[in-house]
Amino acid sequence: MSNKEKTSWSSIKTGFARTKHKVLASFGAAETTVDSKIIAEKDKLFTLFKLMKRLNKNVDKYEATLKEINIVQNEIAHDLLALNDQDPAIKTYQETQMALEQERIRIEEILENYYHDPLRVYLSQFRDIRSRLEELDVRRLDMDRYYRDYNIKANKGKDASSLQKTENKHQRTKEAYQELSDEIMKDMYALFDDRKAAFDPAFACFINKNNEYFARSAAEYQKALPSVEHINEYDAVTHPNVITPVEVSAMSTNVRASSVFTSPKEFSGGSGGSTPQRSRASTIATPTPSQPQPYQPPTSSYESPPSYGGNTYNQGGGSSGVNLSKPHTSPPVSHQPPQPSLYPNTHQSPPQQHNEVPYYSPPEQHNTYQQPQTYPSLQKTTSPNLVKTPSPNSGRPLPTAGAPANTTTSPFNNNKPRASTMVPGGRPLPTPVAPSRRAEALYDFEGQDSTELSFRRGDIITLFKENGDWCNAELNGKKGLIPLNHVRIL
Repeated sequence: MSNKEKTSWSSIKTGFARTKHKVLASFGAAETTVDSKIIAEKDKLFTLFKLMKRLNKNVDKYEATLKEINIVQNEIAHDLLALNDQDPAIKTYQETQMALEQERIRIEEILENYYHDPLRVYLSQFRDIRSRLEELDVRRLDMDRYYRDYNIKANKGKDASSLQKTENKHQRTKEAYQELSDEIMKDMYALFDDRKAAFDPAFACFINKNNEYFARSAAEYQKALPSVEHINEYDAVTHPNVITPVEVSAMSTNVRASSVFTSPKEFSGGSGGSTPQRSRASTIATPTPSQPQPYQPPTSSYESPPSYGGNTYNQGGGSSGVNLSKPHTSPPVSHQPPQPSLYPNTHQSPPQQHNEVPYYSPPEQHNTYQQPQTYPSLQKTTSPNLVKTPSPNSGRPLPTAGAPANTTTSPFNNNKPRASTMVPGGRPLPTPVAPSRRAEALYDFEGQDSTELSFRRGDIITLFKENGDWCNAELNGKKGLIPLNHVRIL
């Protein structure tokens, strides 16, 4: 076995023995040497070490902050020059900041050489003491484990040669421990007492260089003072606004509060002397014929509609036909309420009648598209469906003159009888709700949650049901609660 292998195996055995003794000592199964002087001096010295490290860290932070201040001041000078590069006060301010930046760089280099470097050397001695204390702990561990081995062998009655060998190891580790312990104690005393001699020169450099920097700052700002001494620095507090005040600004006008948006009836044809409301059909680019145009039959794929050119239309070759000439009497008056139409009735053909069965035009929503040449795709669905005349033998009576014929099978027939507006059982539908009240917003209001309705001053709001000081309302299709003390009921 080579010397290297022997050394390696010996190191493994020594490490195992140290770990074993450390575990036994932690459980109280082995005695441990305690050096109270070393422990006390160590705590005092490394408290100083932490303080010095924190001090250096704060000095570094101070220099970094000073650098950031100079950077911000130079950015301010750059922005001021962009605002007015001909102002002498701004030019002087920029020159001041450039001079201060140069002075800061000079001070930073001096502090690096005469403050930080000396303290780094001083603090490195604390790290050396820490390494020596770790070695002292290893020697103490060896001393204790050899002492324990000697006692075990003596109690077991081992031979004298084995006891002597173990005793010699214990004695040697004890001497090594004591030697290093004395040295560390002396060095820790010296290092702690040297703190003032090492720190005072560095601290003096820090004070002097800061004094030079701020004296230079005061001198540079003193040069810039004549360019602004004729300006009253307190005039900015009383300087008035030059734009149009908010109270009289056109922005404060609520355009939606105009009668154009809130009272459309004022522009309808209901009141005498006012301009009649323009029909929606006038906005549709569809030519209006001056007289009924002859209807052209569609292709074979569509149902053949009746002709508007003749007087009669015979269905199935029967002798009886439908007279499409203009009736001499007015159509019967219906007592039902008018049904709303989907499209304006702008191209309605004049009604025709037969001797017995009158002809009724289709519902108004289809009359806008009665030109097959313009809208061929709607030809089949918008053409009027005439009721076939029943034969005398069918047993079905002819419709009376007052009953309209069924002109369409569309589910959207608005001319259906009133019975179709009732629910099953003959009961009428509920009575429509009475028109809601309206109110004008006196102040701006921002809703705090989804149940409250936000509005601006001048908005016209629809009111529903009041609930104490609040009311259910609607604005621009949104519903929510509003405070009644913010609105004026119209």
